[in-house]
Amino acid sequence: MNLNTLAISLIQINPENDDELKVFLDNLFQYSERAPEIIEAIMSEACEEANALLGKNAESRRDSIVKLGKLLEKAMELSEEDLSEEDAEERKKEEDEPMPLKEDSKMFTLSEEFDADLYNEFVVESMECCNAAEAAILDWEKDPNNQELLNTIFRSFHTIKGTSSFINLNCIKDIAHQAESILVKVRDGQDSFTAAHADIALKSLDIIKIILERMKSSGPGKQIELPPGYDDLLALLGNFIAEVKKSKTDVKADKPGPEVSKEQAAKKESDIFVNKSTSSPLPEWTPESTVRVKIDRLDKLLDTVGELVIAHTMVAQDECISGGRYHELNKKISHTGKIVRELQDLSMVLRMVPLKGTFQKMARLARDLSQKHGKMVNFVTEGEDTEIDRSMVDMIADPLIHLIRNAVDHGIEDPREREQKGKAKESCIYLTAGRAEGSIVIKVGDDGRGLDRQKIVARAIEKGLIESAERMSDQEVWQFIFQPGFSTAEKVTEVSGRGVGLDVVRQAVEDLRGRIEVQSAKDQGSTFIMRFPLTLAITDGMIIKVGSQQYVLPTLNIHKAIKPKEEDISTVNRRAEMLILRDEVLPVFRLHRLFNVPDAQTSITEGLLIVIGEGNQRCALFVDDLLSQTQVVTKSLGKGIEKVPGIAGGAIMSDGLVGLILDVSGIIEMSRQQSNAAL
Repeated sequence: MNLNTLAISLIQINPENDDELKVFLDNLFQYSERAPEIIEAIMSEACEEANALLGKNAESRRDSIVKLGKLLEKAMELSEEDLSEEDAEERKKEEDEPMPLKEDSKMFTLSEEFDADLYNEFVVESMECCNAAEAAILDWEKDPNNQELLNTIFRSFHTIKGTSSFINLNCIKDIAHQAESILVKVRDGQDSFTAAHADIALKSLDIIKIILERMKSSGPGKQIELPPGYDDLLALLGNFIAEVKKSKTDVKADKPGPEVSKEQAAKKESDIFVNKSTSSPLPEWTPESTVRVKIDRLDKLLDTVGELVIAHTMVAQDECISGGRYHELNKKISHTGKIVRELQDLSMVLRMVPLKGTFQKMARLARDLSQKHGKMVNFVTEGEDTEIDRSMVDMIADPLIHLIRNAVDHGIEDPREREQKGKAKESCIYLTAGRAEGSIVIKVGDDGRGLDRQKIVARAIEKGLIESAERMSDQEVWQFIFQPGFSTAEKVTEVSGRGVGLDVVRQAVEDLRGRIEVQSAKDQGSTFIMRFPLTLAITDGMIIKVGSQQYVLPTLNIHKAIKPKEEDISTVNRRAEMLILRDEVLPVFRLHRLFNVPDAQTSITEGLLIVIGEGNQRCALFVDDLLSQTQVVTKSLGKGIEKVPGIAGGAIMSDGLVGLILDVSGIIEMSRQQSNAAL
């Protein structure tokens, strides 16, 4: 594929279709590996932009696609100038050939008999069935004898077949019917469910999901394009049914032996990947009673409740009320405040969704990658029922994809290498989630090679990042892997190794006001720990005073506040201040210096030191005073100023003015850098 064809395929992409994006990514990376030297930098930038596509919403994806188009156009202009005569002839030959249509490009027209609401309801319910079936298949691979899992898979395809037939969606009905024909034999005990059944069922679900996604942007009487491989899948399903019938006939004819090869092959394939979950078992088929509500209505509700909270706070802190002259009115406003807080908590709960769907996608990703690379992976999940703000779910998926790809490709050794190291052939990748200190903590780990400190240091020196790592801790060395373009991979693969992965992970985590840590030991594995706020919408905090300015400091990050004495403070090289607190030495960070507040308190004994922490890192923040507790609606600062160091966002305060919400992890990082520079 040349640049011109690559650019044309980019134009044809549906931004909401993950599968089409993945095909483009593979083609882009393959071309980049053999790209001429003159356009290497441009293709590297294109790969970095493309790698972040899957973690974005549809609107952001469109912006990225436009940017990618401009990069490819620029690459074509440069390569045209540097084109050799032989390359020019080859280019001419390729361009003279007619541009082929997409593989298996076929159109299907949606019936005009049914309205858009019915189609939308069908898409939502069918997607739920697909997800239930996929989860059951992945769970079956850890519990092959669980009949209820097989029943769940069968019921899902049966439901999809019935509803798609009702609204004349033959393109979905035909696949579901063929898959059901395979599964009914298993359900009735006439066949055994094997990895071959699992693979073809997953392929069927993938195609159905693509069609459902395309239906979202379509409507009655409109056409949708059937995905590549649609006809191939139907043929594969038909051949599978025929093979099963032939196998049964041969068994009856007393011809065992060679005819069990399908089962043997399936068993071999199933040995490669086992998905285990320590979460609750699969729920009963009958769902709870629910009401579907449009997302924009929930967002509007939360915004309205947020404005109500601000308005109530302004009333409660008015001088007429706070002065205490109207006792009965104070009681009524206090009672109203309780109702407002309950309403706010309820509106927040409505926005929370479990991570189960995201974890299921990661389990499927690990399964497919492990089979592709011939590695035996035991994928373990825990805490998939942990709930997180709906707006954060999609954004969390992208860093998880990168980390799991790296774990399978780089972290986990192949079975032979693991045996040579005295390890079990079957490796382990785990994905866990839970709450700690008011934050969501998600961990991705493996028991593979671990990070190689020597290689990382050598690469950092080669790139001019450091001169020596003699005084650096392992944690400081591990941070180099998050640098853009940093990779110690000896070879580039279609999965990873281009140095455009982990910097994207860190950026995605920071965009969610989170932070990422690394724990690793050579030949024992690595663990990436990500911490996120429970929600991006509401912040419980304390109002702190610095001169004439006020800031909001998240309550969950405050450990204690102390009035320091001179003997509690020591100075390093007359530059960095350190607080001696019992047996701990904490760096002191003066907030007024960061924000250039001229009228702030400068005498350390006249102000207040607030010990703040994120994870296992802490520092002491010097402020004038600690005023009161508050609960604010978090707002973005807008384009151009959203990346201010130490600031997580803004909020409307009780006096109607805008207050800044402090980013604790950012402040701790700045205090660490400040103290290191003084050493």
